[in-house]
Amino acid sequence: MASRKEQKEQARATRIAKEQQAAAQAQRARRLQVSVAVTALAAIVVAVAIVLSSGGSSGLKHGSAASAVYKTVNAEIGGIPQSGTTLGRPSAKVTLNYWGDLQCPICRDFTLGVGGGGLPEFIAKDVRAGIAKVHYESLCTATCNPADPTGGMGTFNVQQSAAYSAGRQNLAWYYIELFYRQQGAEDSGYATRKFINGIAEQIPRLNLGKWQAGVSSKVLVSQVDSSQTTGISTYKFNATPSFTISGPKGTASLGSGILTYSELAAAVKAVS
Repeated sequence: MASRKEQKEQARATRIAKEQQAAAQAQRARRLQVSVAVTALAAIVVAVAIVLSSGGSSGLKHGSAASAVYKTVNAEIGGIPQSGTTLGRPSAKVTLNYWGDLQCPICRDFTLGVGGGGLPEFIAKDVRAGIAKVHYESLCTATCNPADPTGGMGTFNVQQSAAYSAGRQNLAWYYIELFYRQQGAEDSGYATRKFINGIAEQIPRLNLGKWQAGVSSKVLVSQVDSSQTTGISTYKFNATPSFTISGPKGTASLGSGILTYSELAAAVKAVS
């Protein structure tokens, strides 16, 4: 009989394999729909720069290290309008809906530009310019690993509603970006209330009292649940990150997995 550790490792490996399979299938489908020129070298340069600037290590930062992480995030998204969990100008005609799990390592890679993840370049070129906006949604994957006794929907609801609560002060994307940059080891149980509070404390403009009142509130947990239901029932997503994109020409599912900037730019063009 396999030990508890072996069971956890097997469950994690199975989940990651499913996500990778979903990503591969989505990529093949996208190649049939749009012609994409992938600029891998540029993505690698962006990834290296982000990893170096964020310190290259996981875990909650303190003192000057926390300040450095915040400065990196502020350099990327500072000055861009936010509303709820949406980053970008309200007038932007294209919306990228991004289903994520704050404990998902593949979501982290996409968000930080690792492994070809195109979000940083998308934010710099399309979101900041007012061409598109990004709306963050919730889907429990890594946090709901059945072999992780510290995970599950309870933990997921707390961590995701923490980001939504920051969104009430138009600071959700600071919370999201800071969390991904300090993400701990999967299945380690790091996402405690202390860790979640610690992320919020790194956002200078966040009113912590108002933020605390929203975390795990029925209203915000209901929003998290609704987001997950839409992802699963409407779009049949079972992995993160997953995406849809909407514009004047309609809405399209982009599937699951890490999207490059070239793929994102092609999708924007297709719905514009």
